[in-house]
Amino acid sequence: MTGSRRNGVAGLCLTALTAVSVGAMAEQGKAKEEGMSGRELMRACAMLDDSSKRPFMDGLLNYLLVKCGRQNELGRVASVPYDGDGEENRIPGTDVLVNDPSGDSGTSRTQNETSIARDPVTGTLCSGFNDSFSGVTEGTGFTGFARSTDGGDTWADNGAFDPASSGDPSMIWRQADGNFYLATLRNGGLGIYRSTDDCQTMDFISQASDGGDDKELLAVDNNVGSPNFGRIYMVWTDFGIDASIYSIFSDDGVNWSSQVRISAPGEGVQGAWPIVAPDGTFYVAWVRFNGATVDMQITRSTDGGVTFTRGTNPLTDGTNPADAAATGACGRSALNGNVRYLASPQIAVTPNGDLHVVYPYDPDGANTGDTIDVFYRRSLDGGDTWLPEVRINDDTTLTDQFFPTLSAGPTGRIVITWYDRRNDPANNLLVDYYSATSEDGGASFGPNERLSDVSSPIVLDPNLATCYHGDYDQQIQTESAAIIQWADDRDVNGQNDPNTYVDRNVFAPDFALQTTDPIAQVCAPDDAVYNLNITQILDFDDPVAMSSANVPAGATGNFSVNPVAPGGSTVFTVGNTDGAVAGDYVIDVTGTADGRSRSAQLMLGLSTDIPAAV
Repeated sequence: MTGSRRNGVAGLCLTALTAVSVGAMAEQGKAKEEGMSGRELMRACAMLDDSSKRPFMDGLLNYLLVKCGRQNELGRVASVPYDGDGEENRIPGTDVLVNDPSGDSGTSRTQNETSIARDPVTGTLCSGFNDSFSGVTEGTGFTGFARSTDGGDTWADNGAFDPASSGDPSMIWRQADGNFYLATLRNGGLGIYRSTDDCQTMDFISQASDGGDDKELLAVDNNVGSPNFGRIYMVWTDFGIDASIYSIFSDDGVNWSSQVRISAPGEGVQGAWPIVAPDGTFYVAWVRFNGATVDMQITRSTDGGVTFTRGTNPLTDGTNPADAAATGACGRSALNGNVRYLASPQIAVTPNGDLHVVYPYDPDGANTGDTIDVFYRRSLDGGDTWLPEVRINDDTTLTDQFFPTLSAGPTGRIVITWYDRRNDPANNLLVDYYSATSEDGGASFGPNERLSDVSSPIVLDPNLATCYHGDYDQQIQTESAAIIQWADDRDVNGQNDPNTYVDRNVFAPDFALQTTDPIAQVCAPDDAVYNLNITQILDFDDPVAMSSANVPAGATGNFSVNPVAPGGSTVFTVGNTDGAVAGDYVIDVTGTADGRSRSAQLMLGLSTDIPAAV
């Protein structure tokens, strides 16, 4: 067998009326009109006093505090004061505002938790974000969206679209029909919206789930050759059942499958992140809390979200990042400046099927040294095993690097971004936005690059949940650029408050080295064969010289074409395998052109023994 990829096998109890506030009783009639009965509301409000659930809630927490008449518990802890003007550490380049803050007034002016998708046919970018101005001040809903038709140079803020929306946006573009889809929290459950006019309007199309739902995210199968082409997946934490991670799917966005629990019962989990691989395999990763430590867990489905198989944790028992003073003030894990923190992962898949994950944890133990850094791993076998962990932030400070994002581009490029405080080493408060890029599918990363034009303070909204400044962002890639979003509190029109910004990390002419079959298992004297593609980026035309290293002693490694013209391919063959010792090998292949190198790792399982008779 040569060139084969191992994808693997595929109630709450209300004990006392006092658990419900007087405000909740007054809201029961209104809740019933919105699809939630009085009894359902009482049960939902009881979750606010459940110490096993409340610390893990995101947008659901803010919704319940308002719905249950407990607004006095919103925004009780302010951020650390900031005396600067937000203009420190300026660098060339201009960040672009996505939302329009010119009309925002009052104390609630937060736009954060950004999600973005692109229509590759029209080039339109569609961005979704939480919007407390529209939700708190105007009462038009907690989710806004914006549109760009020029690659992100300019944006039109389309405003909010549903008073029942409670935020936590997740945006996708679906190739099967050419439409954008957006999921948000809605009336305590999960609502789905669709834009059929290229992100100019959003229409509500289905209530996918009801009651106690939080932190939902979408993924879509846009692979034409997949058996589930067009399928939309949604994952979330369902506090209304047992606070586990659940998954559902739909082939039209209107009709949804039954819920499938994909995390083990009784675990403290949150922050599920979904992705679909080119072969249609559906992956989900999330964080499990073990008291002072965290695990990053992952599962996969090879049958379209019907059944799931657990993979190997990319992280087990990492120290949960938490600043002691901020955590004490916020009543949950938090970073300096009273920023509550959810240490969840993000995952992505490159065109060759490799799985990539990024996540944070405290690298040197609680309450000493560094509080939080960003780490990365990749898997060549669908999450069964992981290559060694890499620390992504290259600073030498003890400042915070947090809320990492991850994208895998069509050429195999990996881009990781995060919030970074290295430019404020004395106070560890001011925030910039940074990135790191791998041109060789995650084998190596270039130096960190600063994206934000200014260093910004942290400003907390008094009308949102305590210590809340968002829990996630999202970025995407094209062949020529990474389109990166984040929430930034710089001074705009004399006000410091979170707004959504975008920056494009434009790639120079280049090439990428990719393989669709990085794993081979052979029995000597058979050859191991690997197909390698040299992808051309932005008219790069220098011939690429190929080389290899770590071929098993006694065997040989040869390229069918060398050098390779960008846009071309070559076959790498490991021959004379009967001269090598049986075992598992990792072979490095490298392409070099114009002073730059791109590498890929190939896995070889070599057997030399004749199988025993049956």
